[in-house]
Amino acid sequence: MMRPPRWKLRRARGCDAPAVAAVHIHAWQVAYRDIVPDAHLDGLDVATRAARYDFDAAAPGAPETWIAVDGDDVVGFVTVSPSRDEDLPGFGEVRAVYVAPERWRSGAGSALLAQAEALLGAAGFNEAHLWVLEDNTRACRFYERAGWALDGARKVIEIGGRPLAEVRYRKAAAGTLAPMENRQPVVASIRTERVELVSMSLAFMQALVAGDLDTATREMGADLPADLREGLRNFLNYRIPDLEADPSSQPWLGRGIIWSHPNGRRELIGTIGFHNAPDETGRVEIGYRIEPAYRRRGIATECVRALLAWAETQGVHRFRASVAPGNVASLAIIRSFGFHQVGVQMDEIDGEELVFHLDRPTGEVNAAGD
Repeated sequence: MMRPPRWKLRRARGCDAPAVAAVHIHAWQVAYRDIVPDAHLDGLDVATRAARYDFDAAAPGAPETWIAVDGDDVVGFVTVSPSRDEDLPGFGEVRAVYVAPERWRSGAGSALLAQAEALLGAAGFNEAHLWVLEDNTRACRFYERAGWALDGARKVIEIGGRPLAEVRYRKAAAGTLAPMENRQPVVASIRTERVELVSMSLAFMQALVAGDLDTATREMGADLPADLREGLRNFLNYRIPDLEADPSSQPWLGRGIIWSHPNGRRELIGTIGFHNAPDETGRVEIGYRIEPAYRRRGIATECVRALLAWAETQGVHRFRASVAPGNVASLAIIRSFGFHQVGVQMDEIDGEELVFHLDRPTGEVNAAGD
């Protein structure tokens, strides 16, 4: 029987920078020995390399890095972004894949590369590319075994004063990952100007229901409100069975709204998501909640705008919302996006609600503010 891997994948955070830098440098020093000049490899510095990373950047199009971890140890990482190549507009790019040499052939590299393909596919890219040193035959074989193919592009760069040739590989992006033995599908985050919308995994939901806040915090990658379990009780009662029955619905369901503080601390300040995957008419219902300390800052509008825009990249342009008649702030936000009332319903938990619809055949999202 095959032994499941000991590592798991999660998104990198600012505090991971030194460990990622150490893996990055060690991998370079082993993989590029006899390719890159020794003086350059031996002079690489962890602190200098770590200072280059900005794992908490929330700007649209910013690179996104995921790491493979074994307990508290980082064993590898992958970074993706929109393509930087002018001749490949609309492509995604795998900018780096490195695994600690002692973990080579453990499967971590393959999982990280698959994760990169999944992230780019979920972000709407149909194709992706990457560059690799032509003399790095181990890496070339690795990518070719994973289905990547040379596209004929070649360039010369300089490292440590030595000119070195790079070749380019391409592959179709993969979308959401199929489950592996040690994890559920990983869904790409949605970035806004100030926050990150992080998908709630089944493991996160199960830990929260069980009252295991330490595990839930690790799964979300952010500090959680003490009353989150109670606040999401009804959501969890419905969504856990949904995800167990259909893991592919995860991108549509709940997301944590994550705020990054200047000191690197990440905090869940609200939740947002659709109630279900698109129904038979192609409509989805949006819902959200912002923690009281973060209200009246425009965060709800920012997150609604981002989630509607993401849905449109998935081909969905029909939306629904249900709001209590007395929720003046949410009514204003929903109406600012062009939602119009189509009815009234009685919710068994929340009582009377006004029902709104929004149809956007063009996919344009209103730049409303609150």
